[in-house]
Amino acid sequence: MDAEHELLTTARVAHLATSDQYAVPHVVPIVFAWLAPFLYTPIDAKPKRAADWRSLRRVRNIETNGKVSVVVDRWDEDWNRLGWVLLEGVAAFVVDEAETARAIAALTVKYPQYRAMPLDGCPIVRITVERTVRWSGGAPTD
Repeated sequence: MDAEHELLTTARVAHLATSDQYAVPHVVPIVFAWLAPFLYTPIDAKPKRAADWRSLRRVRNIETNGKVSVVVDRWDEDWNRLGWVLLEGVAAFVVDEAETARAIAALTVKYPQYRAMPLDGCPIVRITVERTVRWSGGAPTD
């Protein structure tokens, strides 16, 4: 398994960057599942700053400007083991039931917490990756 695939399949957290129509950036940590060539992340029932998921800033940004970036990284005190993958692409909410089911299944396998907090009825964001940049103990590549 190459370093990029390993990070995208095993990392527990990533950071999603969105921006509004004025290019004001917003970054939040996310959980995710990688089902190449898509990355999926839910708007789940974990506590949020807004009561209605539609009023979350990341949701408004995705609806206004679907261009996003996601960084998945690995930190280690041994700096020879540092690495990251930057995914750039377009985010949209999944509407297809079969695709939603695949994403939920992958998220539930990766995060056992979703067995106690099911994702049924939760919006799922699909990021279609257009560009990948990676770095692992050397120069970035894209």
